[in-house]
Amino acid sequence: MNRDASEIICPIITPFDSDSNPSREYTRIFLDDLREFGIKKIFPLGSNGLFNLMTMNQKKDFLKIIQEEAGDFETIVGVGSQNTAEAVEMAKYAEDLGFGRIVIQPPYYLKSEQSWIMRHFEAIASEFNGKIFIYNIPQFTNSRIEMESISTIIENTAKIEGVKDSSGDIRYFNDLATQFSSKIKIYQGQDDLLLQSLIMGARGGVCGTSNISPLSLEVYKNFIEGNMNRAMKAQKLVIQLFKTINYYPFPTMVYATFYRKHNLKGKLPEPITTMGKIVETKIIEVINFPQKVPDEE
Repeated sequence: MNRDASEIICPIITPFDSDSNPSREYTRIFLDDLREFGIKKIFPLGSNGLFNLMTMNQKKDFLKIIQEEAGDFETIVGVGSQNTAEAVEMAKYAEDLGFGRIVIQPPYYLKSEQSWIMRHFEAIASEFNGKIFIYNIPQFTNSRIEMESISTIIENTAKIEGVKDSSGDIRYFNDLATQFSSKIKIYQGQDDLLLQSLIMGARGGVCGTSNISPLSLEVYKNFIEGNMNRAMKAQKLVIQLFKTINYYPFPTMVYATFYRKHNLKGKLPEPITTMGKIVETKIIEVINFPQKVPDEE
């Protein structure tokens, strides 16, 4: 398989200011971090971006900031919503701004039947002219996208470019890679399963830790270069970092680390109150976490 060396996608945070609005200034600082890490592809308005706690205007404002400040990144826009109409509206807005790729997950809160999921995807696809990524994240949407449904969605639209699976179910991922990796791109959305998934045929990973660390890129880079020893060492570090970050409710530690690193005063949208309760030593531990595998003697 021909793998692009930039196939680690960062599902970016939304750098909120002290009034819980997307900040252009903070976004510039954040994007500079990603450039330093070597990130080439970003996924705004996903779970890490807390899209579900943002108003439609806030989401549009942030996407406009990304259009104007992140032109050197390949951007895949999240258009997730609890209803199809809002997802269509966001997809159209993304296309109007010139974005050619979007990510769609099933509506959340209600447990969607598979027929509802397929109707949701097909309705958005009919209004969007670019490429589409299917996003399976049942722990948040309360619905898993079954293999038959994925097959039907792919058959009914030529716009499907890939699938991101964040279920953490490695057997499901194995089925996904086995059935579809020869047709579309398959991405692992759980950082602690990255190397295992690459071995199984994943194109890359959509890694939340890449918001604050380049370690997932080191896993990927060493894997594609055939240096499995360093890839495994990097993966062990990713697992440790992943566990540390998830000690507090997702994704508050990632935000706390970014704000503390740059001494910024950001506030997450209501009703999240966790960030102010994170122990300072835990934040410093993440900031000082190794950024690469030590060189072998």
